[in-house]
Amino acid sequence: MSPQGPAPDRHYRSLALGFYVSGEAELAAGAEALLYRGSNWQRLFAINLLCRAGNFSQLDQVRGILFDSRETLIWQAGVNILGAAGSWQAIEDFVAHLGDRIRTMWVRFYVAILFGMSCDRRAVDRLLELYAIGTDPEEDLDQTLRELSFLLEPADLEIFEARHDQPEQAGLVGLVQPLRRFVETLGEGKIFEAETLDLVRLAERLAQRLRTSEAASERFYRGRLIFEAGTGVDCSAFFNEEGRVNRLAAMAVIEGFLDSDAPDRFQPGRRYFFGHPIPD
Repeated sequence: MSPQGPAPDRHYRSLALGFYVSGEAELAAGAEALLYRGSNWQRLFAINLLCRAGNFSQLDQVRGILFDSRETLIWQAGVNILGAAGSWQAIEDFVAHLGDRIRTMWVRFYVAILFGMSCDRRAVDRLLELYAIGTDPEEDLDQTLRELSFLLEPADLEIFEARHDQPEQAGLVGLVQPLRRFVETLGEGKIFEAETLDLVRLAERLAQRLRTSEAASERFYRGRLIFEAGTGVDCSAFFNEEGRVNRLAAMAVIEGFLDSDAPDRFQPGRRYFFGHPIPD
């Protein structure tokens, strides 16, 4: 896959890392018109802005954008917005329309991320099915195990470490089943890291990890992405230009959220996108 798009779209590539774009106030002018005549990046940016305003009606356009592209960052950005703002039905519809594309290793890699971003317990079965048809121990199989771990484990434990051994399907099911049974006891809400998804609790956990080496982990990055998507809090300052964690800046962002009245707006077990409940 191509690693990046044309230079004129460079402003939008940060959508592969989060939901904010540098200088977006200027770029946002007339963005809605770009839905139909813009580049793939501009269209994703416009969809992102609409969803941030609580308008999820254009999310189905993500499918066409991704099917039209083999660019790595486009797929990451598209999966981020669809996984974070899409209902479970929207996610299932996207996968159903993949057709023979699901036979391609890198497509399965991004589908695994899509299921993980949903924070939906139904994603566990879909990830197990994806693992059963996986082929590359360092790509799609590895990512599928990561996503199962993010949903079912509070830290990098057995499922996460199984990436080094690549268990057979039956062995993976054996690892997953007791964890699945546990999350089923939590009720019908969304899940993340073996708990009911709770954006306030997630913020507190991110703050705890900033005090440890866990802040450099992929698990911390995923938590930050879900926190930003749900609350709309701009977490761009969490990382510097080299991709390293900026602990002081990140802690200031989290403390600003926790000290505000924003936490009262979020109900445990529900998914939000920029504070807007996601229809499910």
